[in-house]
Amino acid sequence: MEQNYTKTTNLALTDALREIAICPIDVSLYLPPINWKGDCVGHIGTNDTFFWVLEGECFLFIDEEAFLVRAGQLAYLPKGKKRMYTHASATFTMYEMAFSATSDGVDLMALLGLRDEDYVVDIPDRAEMSHLFEQAHRKELSKDLIHHLEWSANLLTVIHRYADARQRAKSSDAQFFKPVLRYLSKTIDRTVTTEELAGLLYMQPTYFIRRFKSTFGMPPQAFFHQLKLSRAMHLLVATDLPLDQVAKKIGMDDASYFARFFKKHCHCTPSEYRNAFKKPM
Repeated sequence: MEQNYTKTTNLALTDALREIAICPIDVSLYLPPINWKGDCVGHIGTNDTFFWVLEGECFLFIDEEAFLVRAGQLAYLPKGKKRMYTHASATFTMYEMAFSATSDGVDLMALLGLRDEDYVVDIPDRAEMSHLFEQAHRKELSKDLIHHLEWSANLLTVIHRYADARQRAKSSDAQFFKPVLRYLSKTIDRTVTTEELAGLLYMQPTYFIRRFKSTFGMPPQAFFHQLKLSRAMHLLVATDLPLDQVAKKIGMDDASYFARFFKKHCHCTPSEYRNAFKKPM
């Protein structure tokens, strides 16, 4: 249930933000042995949401733009945009927090210019961010008015840290590789060479691979395979396409190879995955 507890702050430095209303809605912790299903179909978010990843990786798609969210990164999922997310690692631990925030009745995240692009940021002080989410989770469990006041204060700090990180991220390598990520998202139905990707940024392939791996924790082809896997998960759950057609949609003409590829990464066959996660129509 949504808790409407407001933290009001007068800011002398600007007239743009005079009264801030912070409203925590829900916070959850996903950790092993819980099997985090994610959402392979996708939906329009009704609340603003933060993901704080403690361990592992997940793929996040916001309005079809792909992000790899790794441990130590904070992801913002704006309300009103389509979101889809799937695991990208065998083990995964994450906090998820839904909220709303306004300033004088106007959407705070919009006022701060945070509703578009660059939704995933690196957080320098991981211990502090983990503490903020942990305390919010404890307060949510207690359902106490005073504790919710602290949760509101913690949430405002999370928003502040996210906004600061967005400013720092403008010159990051993640920004540098955005054309490559967009290109990969549009070419999932075929094979793409590393030389082709390096050419998008006018880089030598060897240096491109090294810099890409330093930024995303895996080589570009491994990243591309994870994107293909995420698209396959979506097609298996959201459609009734035969398996050979799902394989072709991600650039694999051999259905047997696709089945082996899928089982290697998901530890189950495509049919088993479809039966486990497909929602009844």
